[in-house]
Amino acid sequence: MPRKLTRHVRLRSTVSFATPYLSPHSMASCTTLYEILGIRAAASAQEIKAAYRRLARVCHPDVVPVERKESSTGEFMKIHAAYCTLSDPEKRAIYDSSLFRRQRPLTTTSSSGYGGRKWETDQCW
Repeated sequence: MPRKLTRHVRLRSTVSFATPYLSPHSMASCTTLYEILGIRAAASAQEIKAAYRRLARVCHPDVVPVERKESSTGEFMKIHAAYCTLSDPEKRAIYDSSLFRRQRPLTTTSSSGYGGRKWETDQCW
């Protein structure tokens, strides 16, 4: 009986970093933890976990090529910190309230048209 020869081919997976929150340059420009994970602010716990796992499969230092190990470590640490904060309901509530405070305008105008004090006039009187 003839012996069948088989050839094993090892496929090397290549990862595309086309998504904006995975490139090192755009990750540095992310302003919120939601942007780091690539999710919306109203994301559920399951969506947060799924985004973290998806990014971990791509950015974890153990799975990236050797030449990207240094940069992926920093990226993964940001991803992990974002996940730790957003997956804990108490930490997420604190983060969301501080995020809201940062994005709120400093001055508000009332419906009467009076916009409040102006710094220049306050200093003169």
